[in-house]
Amino acid sequence: MRTTADQLSGVLDHWRSGTGPLYQQLADAIVALAEAGSLEHGARMPSERALATRLHLSRNTVTAAYQRLRDQGWLDASPGSAPRLGTRSRGVSALTAQDRFSRILVGQQEPLVALNTASPPPAPVVAEALARPEAFLGGLAAIGNGYAALGDRDLTLAITDHLRASGVPARPDEVVVTAGAQQALWLALTALAGPSTPVALEGVTYPGVFDAIAAAGSRPFALPMTERGLDVDGAVKMLRAALPDVAYVTTFNNPTGTALAEEQTVRLLEAAAASETTVIDDRTIGELALDGRRRRPFASLGTRASVVTIGGMSKVFWGGLRIGWLHTNATLAAQLRHRRAAMDLGSPALFQRMGAVMLREHFDAALAWRLDSLRESLAATEAAIGEAGLDWEHVRPAGGPSLWVRMPGVSAERFAERAERAGVPVVAGAAFCVVPGQGSDRFRLPFYLPPEQMRLGIKTLAERAA
Repeated sequence: MRTTADQLSGVLDHWRSGTGPLYQQLADAIVALAEAGSLEHGARMPSERALATRLHLSRNTVTAAYQRLRDQGWLDASPGSAPRLGTRSRGVSALTAQDRFSRILVGQQEPLVALNTASPPPAPVVAEALARPEAFLGGLAAIGNGYAALGDRDLTLAITDHLRASGVPARPDEVVVTAGAQQALWLALTALAGPSTPVALEGVTYPGVFDAIAAAGSRPFALPMTERGLDVDGAVKMLRAALPDVAYVTTFNNPTGTALAEEQTVRLLEAAAASETTVIDDRTIGELALDGRRRRPFASLGTRASVVTIGGMSKVFWGGLRIGWLHTNATLAAQLRHRRAAMDLGSPALFQRMGAVMLREHFDAALAWRLDSLRESLAATEAAIGEAGLDWEHVRPAGGPSLWVRMPGVSAERFAERAERAGVPVVAGAAFCVVPGQGSDRFRLPFYLPPEQMRLGIKTLAERAA
C-alpha cells in the first residue's frame, strides 16, 4: 500500500497544535495515525520532497521528522527506495481479538456478581412464554422437524415490519435472521471487509467486533472520539483519507453510552457515501434510550450511503433466545442467509416462532419494562458509588446499559484482577480501545442487574478491589 502526500495531509490537518519543534510535532502526528491503524505496517510513505511541498514545510523539517521516526523504530528506509512504516507499527502490544472477546464472557462458574458482561435477565414476557409455550403460541410448541435454517417466515415478516416502523424501507428478502446480533455482525464484516483496506471503528467500541475483523483478514483503524462521543469532523477526514470498505458504528456507543445528533449522523453517512464505504449500523442496544429520545436507524435518514442494519432481541427481551438479524440489499442477504444456515442450521424453530410473537405483540411493553429497570438500576449504582466514597468518574449515558468509568491514578488492569478475585469481574478499558495503551484508567460498568445485585457488586468492589 502506498500513502500519498495528499492522503497523509488529509488526516494531518491539526498536527501543528502540539508543542515542541515542527519536526517533532509532525513525527508525533504520524505515530498517532499509525497507532490508530489508519496507516498500516509496511505502507510506503510519501517522499520527503512531496510531503514538504504538500504541507508547505521546508524539506529539512520533513527530513528531521522522518529521521526521528527511524530512530524510534516507526520507519524503515533503504537507499533508493521510499520509506515504509516499520516494525513498531504492527501494534504488537495490543490485545488479541480473542483476548478482547473472552473478557466480556462469563465462565462456566458463575461469579458472585457478573459485571464483566452486559447481558440482561429475561423480560417477564420471556419467562411467561417459556413457562407455557403452547398457551403463548396458541398451538402446539413442537411441530415440524424443529429447524428453521433460513429463518422462520413469521419472524422474518415481524422483523421486516419492525424495521419499517422505525423508518427503514425493508422487504422480507432483504432480512437475514441470525443466531443473535453477534453472528449478524460476523456475517456482515466477513462478507464486506478484506485485507486490502482497514475497517473504521469508533476509537472506543464493542470488543466482539475485533474477532470478526480478524476473521475477515482485515485490521481496525480508530475514528477519533471525545468525551461527547465520535468526533465527526475528524472521522469525516479519516474516511476521506483511508477510504475503508467498511465503517462500524453503534447507535449508542458501547461502552460510553454516547450518541450522535441526527445531523452529525447524516454528515458521517454522506462522507461514507463519498468514499464508497459501507456503514454497519449496530442497533443491538439502539432501543435503550435512557434520555427518552429514540434514535432513528441510519438507513432511514435518506442519504446516499450503503447501510447494513444490525439488531436483535437480546437487550430488550433476552439473550437466551439467540435471535438477531441484519438488513441489507437482497443479493447480499440471499448469500448471507445460506452462509448462515451452513454454519449452525439456525436458532431453534420454537424460539423463532416465540420471537415473532414477542416482536409483534409485546415489543413496546417489554421495552418500557426494560428501560424502567435500567433507570432504577442506574440510580442504585450511582448511589452505591457515592455511599462507598469511591472517586470514580463517569458521564451519564444517553443510552445503553453501561457506565464508562474513570479511576484517576488507578491501573484498570490491576483493578480488574482484584475484582475477579473478589468474585465481581469487570472488563478493563483496554479491551474496548482500538489504539494500544488507551483506556488504562477506565473500565466498563454494566447496570443491567437488579438494584440489589448492583449494590452488592459495588460494595464488594469498594471493599476488596478499589
